[in-house]
Amino acid sequence: MNDREIKKRIEEYRRARKYSQADLAEKLAISQAAYYKIEKGDTSLISDHLSKIASALDISDEALVLGYDPIDRDSYDRIISDLKRQLEEKDRRIAELESSLRDKMQIIRLQEQLLQKN
Repeated sequence: MNDREIKKRIEEYRRARKYSQADLAEKLAISQAAYYKIEKGDTSLISDHLSKIASALDISDEALVLGYDPIDRDSYDRIISDLKRQLEEKDRRIAELESSLRDKMQIIRLQEQLLQKN
């Protein structure tokens, strides 16, 4: 992830929240000119700026850097657990259908044997 992409994302989040550069500069306690330099690329994004900007935009640092908010570990574990449960249910249903199919195939074979005898 490079500075340019992060700065573009900052601008997108700012606009999505309908903040002007002056609004965000005020939240960051810096001048509008200083904020403009950050967003337009004249000022390097150091971690201190990034955290403050993310906080002012009410998003995580990761959302600025990655472009999305990674889910927390508990959410991840719940999703995995739910997917495992769904998979187990589908496996159980497949086993039921396979058993039913075997029964039907056996009935068909028996019927064919009866027909051959007649």
